[in-house]
Amino acid sequence: MEETTKLTCFNYALLLLLFVFQGVICGHLNEENPYRHIAQLDQRGNYVVEWEVDWDTKRITFNVTVRTTGHVGFGLSKRGEVDGADIVIGGVDWNGRSYFGDHHGTRGQGLERDASQDWILLDAWERGSRTFLSFSRAFETCDSEQDLPITDDLLNIIWTYGSTDNENPLNFRSRGELPVYLLDPDLVPRRLDERVPNNEQQPLLDRSTRVFNMTTTRRIQAQETTYWCNFHKTPTRSKHHIIGFNTNFPTERDRRHVHHLLVYRCNPPPGVNPATLFDTESEGGECYFIRDPNPMNTQYCTEDIHVFAVGARPSFFPEHVGIPMSASGEEYFLVQTHYDNPNVVPNLSISYSLEAYYTRNLRQYDAGMITLGVITPGSTSIIIPPNSVDHSLVGHCAPGCTGQMFPDEGINVFASFLHTHQTGSAARYHHFRGNKELPWILTDDNYDFDYQQYRVLREERNVLPGDLLINRCTYDTTRTNGSAVVGGFSTRQEMCTAFLWYYTRSNAHAFCRSELKTDEYLDLVGVRTTRWDPNRRAMLITSPSQYRGVSMADYATSYIHWDDEMREEIQRRHIYDAHVSQCPRFTPDAVPTEAQLQTEGAPAPTPSRSRGRGPTIARRRPTQGIMSSFPTNIPQYEPPSRCTRTENRAQERDREGRGWSRN
Repeated sequence: MEETTKLTCFNYALLLLLFVFQGVICGHLNEENPYRHIAQLDQRGNYVVEWEVDWDTKRITFNVTVRTTGHVGFGLSKRGEVDGADIVIGGVDWNGRSYFGDHHGTRGQGLERDASQDWILLDAWERGSRTFLSFSRAFETCDSEQDLPITDDLLNIIWTYGSTDNENPLNFRSRGELPVYLLDPDLVPRRLDERVPNNEQQPLLDRSTRVFNMTTTRRIQAQETTYWCNFHKTPTRSKHHIIGFNTNFPTERDRRHVHHLLVYRCNPPPGVNPATLFDTESEGGECYFIRDPNPMNTQYCTEDIHVFAVGARPSFFPEHVGIPMSASGEEYFLVQTHYDNPNVVPNLSISYSLEAYYTRNLRQYDAGMITLGVITPGSTSIIIPPNSVDHSLVGHCAPGCTGQMFPDEGINVFASFLHTHQTGSAARYHHFRGNKELPWILTDDNYDFDYQQYRVLREERNVLPGDLLINRCTYDTTRTNGSAVVGGFSTRQEMCTAFLWYYTRSNAHAFCRSELKTDEYLDLVGVRTTRWDPNRRAMLITSPSQYRGVSMADYATSYIHWDDEMREEIQRRHIYDAHVSQCPRFTPDAVPTEAQLQTEGAPAPTPSRSRGRGPTIARRRPTQGIMSSFPTNIPQYEPPSRCTRTENRAQERDREGRGWSRN
């Protein structure tokens, strides 16, 4: 009975009454192993799943406890669909005998039993109204036709159960799904994890931890996209460490209308009282380019320290790092909120509370955060053809930039956050050193705009000065009604951005981003320069003159002829043309504006003939700046195969034991 207790102690009063588990502590709900997870898959607690990742054997063990005396279904799916899913059906029949089968989903929610049974049943029992199953599977089973590999990509757990025992049901009628990165470590305190059963009964953190609440309520304008900034004064005047963040929304409507939050540290010029620059009493104002001088003084707030985006869970740091707060005394944070109002609903009042968890017990290292990728809103660099399935863009942090930004010993990256908008389908962060591509820092070939996560790396990555970093994003525009997609602030436009958390923090560099400026590329797309129109909230063409005033979105859809040749050429140039990287050094008294960054190093134009758009347009001489290209003459990184097939099922069951109950 003690072994069973450790597997099923979910703090349910009903279970405690049924099995009288007296004196038992649910230790695994608060233990330090970041590879043990628990999630309640429905609101009533009828289906609870635990899983543990074993990196030595490259296997995952799942335990499910379900309120049924019939069959239990559990599956892994790319998008929550049954078609193509990897599904097991199991239970305990009326004679007390267990049954279990490995299936795959087919069209119409049908199920077919796999020729190779690659899921291993470790334990099964039925008590009262509940059925418990423990089973395991290798990360990769070598069965590419009927199984889904478990990788760093996002997957969805799909689940069901029924009142009758049926080992081979014809259909899988999913009752729900849960997006998960199965292999990732999880540092979220159980108390703050909405997936944990009875999470409010869990202890929060140690007594030294405090919460800094940045609460905002705002009536947003009747427009699709609003970026709004306001200031918050930190609650301390001496150095503390922020160890994590959480965002709470009063209602689902509030959550639905907030696309992202970015928190910036504000650094006033030397000798200036920050209280005179950053008005916490003001409700704030619109802010798209925070580095440009403005009445709100946002240009002094350039250092990112946190990002929240759609679907994000709480983000907490490893125990040896923390974001410094109030290291120099009184300090202010700027919070930029992206409100998304696609139906242009008037008089929407939206509230949220952003919580920063901080402690006076300083950790070993000060952590910092860098934003990388393609320049936003992207001007001419982000143009994605209509009806494309897998068009890719890249953003560079050139070796010349990493050489300026990082100390001789480099930086240690411990977490990352990949970000695109609605048409993003995959994202990856490449790392090159010399003539070698190193393992990807982070990758997700099943990216979901509605589930964007801060992800702690399994192994920290040392990035040295002179390394090349490339953020690659892939897009699917088959659902944009025949429109091309361009870069911009709206969720219906695109970005290609990554955020890296690292130590030890530098207070001089906030971002490293790139854009395409080659004459060949600009000739191809037929646009030379653009400007931001604050009234239309769009990038407008300024040259060539015949397109002046046309938005980039309208131009890309209506003025570019998207034949196969054009699609192939723009894809080739998006990947392999040289990029110009920007990695300015920020000091409170010398903050470059967006206009300066856009024109930095660009000499006066000289006349030339456009190859693709007709009239003569201005050709710039080769752009001065920090250049880099996607390496083509070195082997590309290929992740090692994790394919393992178990031939002796009985031996495997003996070796695995009963889930992790024997540990």
